[in-house]
Amino acid sequence: MIAIRSLTALLTYIIGMCGILPLFPWLTTSPRVILVAGLISGLWQDRRKSWQLKPWMQNVAITPVFIYYALQFSRVNPIQPVISILSIMLAVRLGGEKTVRHSLQIYTLSMFCLAASSLFDLSPVFLIYLGFLLFMVALALVLLTFQNMDPSMSVTVSDLKRILFSGLLMPVMAVPLLLLFFPIMPRTQLPLWNFLNSPTASHSGLSDSVAPGTQSSIAESHTLAFRAEMQRQTQPQLYWRGTVFNRTDGIKWTRIAQIPAEQPIFAGRAITQVVYPESSAARTLIALDRPTTMALQRVKRSPDGVYELIGTADKRFSYVADSLSSGLTAQRNSINRLFYRQLPDRLPARIKALAAEIARTGESDRARIEFLANYFRNGGYRYSMSDLPTGDKAVEQFLFENKQGNCEFFASSFALLLRAVGVPCRLVGGYLGGEYNQLGGYYIVTDDKAHVWVEAYVEESGWERIDPSSFASNAGEVWKSSASRTLLQRITLMFDSFNHKWNRSVITYDFERQMNIASHISSRIQRIDSVKILQSAMPYTAGILLLAGLIFAARRASYFRSREQRILQRFLRVVEREFNILCGEGRTGLFEIAAATDSSHVSDFVAIYAGAVYHDRKLTDDEYIRLRLILRILRVGKAKTP
Repeated sequence: MIAIRSLTALLTYIIGMCGILPLFPWLTTSPRVILVAGLISGLWQDRRKSWQLKPWMQNVAITPVFIYYALQFSRVNPIQPVISILSIMLAVRLGGEKTVRHSLQIYTLSMFCLAASSLFDLSPVFLIYLGFLLFMVALALVLLTFQNMDPSMSVTVSDLKRILFSGLLMPVMAVPLLLLFFPIMPRTQLPLWNFLNSPTASHSGLSDSVAPGTQSSIAESHTLAFRAEMQRQTQPQLYWRGTVFNRTDGIKWTRIAQIPAEQPIFAGRAITQVVYPESSAARTLIALDRPTTMALQRVKRSPDGVYELIGTADKRFSYVADSLSSGLTAQRNSINRLFYRQLPDRLPARIKALAAEIARTGESDRARIEFLANYFRNGGYRYSMSDLPTGDKAVEQFLFENKQGNCEFFASSFALLLRAVGVPCRLVGGYLGGEYNQLGGYYIVTDDKAHVWVEAYVEESGWERIDPSSFASNAGEVWKSSASRTLLQRITLMFDSFNHKWNRSVITYDFERQMNIASHISSRIQRIDSVKILQSAMPYTAGILLLAGLIFAARRASYFRSREQRILQRFLRVVEREFNILCGEGRTGLFEIAAATDSSHVSDFVAIYAGAVYHDRKLTDDEYIRLRLILRILRVGKAKTP
């Protein structure tokens, strides 16, 4: 026998943990300690069957805590006080006696805690917790019903299986309704709790300026920047264009709004991508270099190939971009050479001397670019993220002394020298590379892939992409890709594919996608030819009708039998199954069956049935109900008289 109260208490602890675990990483130290203390206290008291913490003690203890966190609530700090109060209230209830009322409160608080965790992370793990929580709550509610009737009730294993099956049936039956209502129910364009969200979104690795020399080492972050659905490309290195830096003061490169008008010429086969950026405060939109079109509302396009979102992104979104990845963009008109050759007022003497040497050696822009590329390639420069020169003379130290730096040093010094010899150029900020997820069909690009390169203008060609970092002596070691993936990497990519499908199908599913689906369905319906459908369905319809007729003919006798005959057949089947007695209709008399089974319930059934049918009258409604109740009791198990 299993005690209902013990089983309910176990489910209550499981439900509490299911609600608090997703929220636990986002709590401060005090709520965490109180949660652990409440859980240990509850388990200890349940084991001893003695609850020292009375409800009035819990209410008195939680009142000052509630006031303390309520006073901390503000527009700047709206979330932390709320989740702290919810978690502490749940801890207090877990630490007390699990009455029916308190158990219901724990279920409610657990759901609120799980919902609060979605403010920080709405990953597929949230769906797993939610589904598990709903199933556990459904089971617990059924058990609480029995506990409320009799707190000391115990049931057999077979009875418990039936109870648990009934509890699981409710959420299972709700799943088809969930799948039906999800695509058609209206939804807001903004997250319901968006007003509570503090600006905690991670910033992209893409910066709004290039300033080499600000720090001696750079820590790599593997935080996801974006995903791009597209076919796998043959080139080993992909350049993802973000922004352009067109002005320098010798130390820092920035972007100014006064961009000269350009008329690029795009030719060749475009590569289409569907880009899914992660939440970020940046407004720059990323696409394969160089993007030609971008299908998204509220987008500002600049002549230098930079796309920016007008306003801020208040939800996850995606966009389609077409790009040409040749690294060369011709122009219809002449560019503003003076704008792209601007230099800082003061240029270090050593940089001036190197620029003069380049100018004497190369007479054309092409020759000067080639000379400078060879200078970097043969100069012993190394790519590194540590031991970087710092200060106002960092670029000069990189060129002539340290000769070690990251992409910002390579690109900014290369561009500065190009401008010093009269070659128009600019810096481009974006990302380099990415890992292709074969299962999902998309590239994964993380913050550590943030990169800066140079675009130089050659009169007869146009804007050409030049990556000075590739001239480093150790460039091959830094950017080499692993030929094979470990088992852990493959598992990670599999989970990332699932996470991407979750974001694409659930998180970004909004009113606009609803309308697109409705429009698609409407157009498909309008193209339906009803005559052809009826003609093609006729053979299947005839077959179904024929099968239904055969089944009806085979069972028509049972359909037209009286309820006395039907309940007698059910009685004989139950007796055969429960008592192993062959008593088919007409083989054995009812009174002989009652004597052979030695069951009071069987005897009661025979007495009621024989009292009506054997006296040539039909069963009354009351007698019929009593007979059905006896059959239900017999199905539970053998009911022999002692």
